[in-house]
Amino acid sequence: NLRIARFVRKQLASYVDTSQYTRHKFETASKVWFAILCACFFSVYTFGYSSTTAGTVAYVMGNHIGGSFSVTANRVGGVVAGSIIPSVVLFYICSYSCWSNIAVSFFSNAILFVWVTFSMYIKWKDGFESYAGLVSAFTATNIMLKGCDGCAAGTLVTPTSSYSNLAQMSLGIVLFIVVELVFCPQSAIGLLRANVQQHMKLAQKAFLILFEQNVHNSGVMDQSTLDQVQDIVQKTMPALLADQAGLLYEAGFEPLLWKPPFSQAKYQAVLDCCQRLLNNTLVLFKLVTWFKFRIEQRHLTLHKKLDVEKITRKSHEAAHSVTAKEAWAFSTVELGRAIHDTFDTLYDLFGDNFMYADGDQTALFMQMKEAFRVADTDCSGEIDADEVRHMLEMVFALSGAVKVDAIDSYVHDFMEIVDADKSGKVSFDEFMDALERGLKLEVEVFQHRSKKVVGLASIAEGGEAGGVEGVEGAPVDNDDDHHHVVLQVGSGDVRSAPSPRTHRVSSGGASPLTRSHDMLNVDSFSLLEISQTMRTTYAQWLMEKNRFERVTMEELLLLNCLISGVSGIARNLALLEEMTVQQ
Repeated sequence: NLRIARFVRKQLASYVDTSQYTRHKFETASKVWFAILCACFFSVYTFGYSSTTAGTVAYVMGNHIGGSFSVTANRVGGVVAGSIIPSVVLFYICSYSCWSNIAVSFFSNAILFVWVTFSMYIKWKDGFESYAGLVSAFTATNIMLKGCDGCAAGTLVTPTSSYSNLAQMSLGIVLFIVVELVFCPQSAIGLLRANVQQHMKLAQKAFLILFEQNVHNSGVMDQSTLDQVQDIVQKTMPALLADQAGLLYEAGFEPLLWKPPFSQAKYQAVLDCCQRLLNNTLVLFKLVTWFKFRIEQRHLTLHKKLDVEKITRKSHEAAHSVTAKEAWAFSTVELGRAIHDTFDTLYDLFGDNFMYADGDQTALFMQMKEAFRVADTDCSGEIDADEVRHMLEMVFALSGAVKVDAIDSYVHDFMEIVDADKSGKVSFDEFMDALERGLKLEVEVFQHRSKKVVGLASIAEGGEAGGVEGVEGAPVDNDDDHHHVVLQVGSGDVRSAPSPRTHRVSSGGASPLTRSHDMLNVDSFSLLEISQTMRTTYAQWLMEKNRFERVTMEELLLLNCLISGVSGIARNLALLEEMTVQQ
């Protein structure tokens, strides 16, 4: 009795639970109402109050998330299978068995039993056509239970009655096809990508609480925050993954037309990656919950509390000698920022703007994000003139231009071109727009000049060892302004010969070489490298002065599992980034 009362209360409470009334349910109810209303109109004014059309629509209308195309295909197949053959068989039964009601009932019920049995077998064997089997069973039942109306009236049975059934059911097919595909059709591929977006947002929120706040707050977290995370990792995210699996199945039915092909294997790998991401987050949640319980039992605290602002500020001071403790703290902060940036990047990549983007466009955007993240040293979301200067200095240093006299003018030119709103700072949108318009840096690489004649034989030997195909030499005298020696590399690049000193070529001499440097030349993403750095600095901090001997078992287990869990999150995010550029 207690369980019955609890069940009744739960069901009654669900009727007034606002979370049960989702937008999807309202859309489905509106479609069903409109389709049945139209079917009733045709039944009254076209088919003489026959309820076949309205009954067909009422039997098969309904939907689930992302099922606009698969459900419609199954409805059409089910209605066709359940109406044509039963209608033809019923016509022959009524034509040759009107003399006996027993014969009509026997043959009608026998055919109905056989047809419903096979239809339900199609339903329960759980293939892609399972819903069509259910629709076929309902449709055949609607036809066969009517029996032979002509026999009861004492008139002859004509084929018109069967044709009428087919016409009315065909009209029902047209009705629910039109209603489903015209009124708010759902793209399973779009819903699948939106599902991944929502999963990324929730995983990012859980990561922020479980890792960053846990470490920064010495392992102490209030119960309301833990309840919020528990709802995310044990209810919302698993529900999203369940929907994601269904949407992946439904996406195979969506007509692509001019759209690029849908990769089932790619999104299956994305689903697996999201599942592993949930597992890592769930482990962190259980770990933090356990540590909170141990704190309440033994009044434990973390050995150190991270002063993020202080450590970050010290890390930019050249004169400051960073300790192992501070290095671990800063690498933890750096990894947290990199993971948040990766979450944001993945959220954008699974948005509508990149739904039909190819691999090159996706890789370009990821390189833009990485280049901007490297330039944004303070992680403010904008880069100012100092950060632009630092970025250009790195580019010039990698280009071989060691001495840059006009760096301020270069910074000014960069800000003039990229800073569209003249705010003094460059946002990511402005940075991306400039790169899309073809922003590049032309870096001058000046010739290395020597007063000594370089022996061609020695150069050739060095070139042969280094893979140089040919050597071009010019007479060299003591006049530095007119003569120099260069090496001709097989790839077409021109490089100057080694020299003990370097200076700028005069305006009357040879023109300096220029090298075009694309701002997006990012060889690899640094998320995994930052994760490895965090593990290394943590190990150094733990081994420093045998600190592991003074750390409690609970704290050591917490920190080790945090490092392992966050490393797993970083690895899965890197895999997701890699999969987004695949077709």
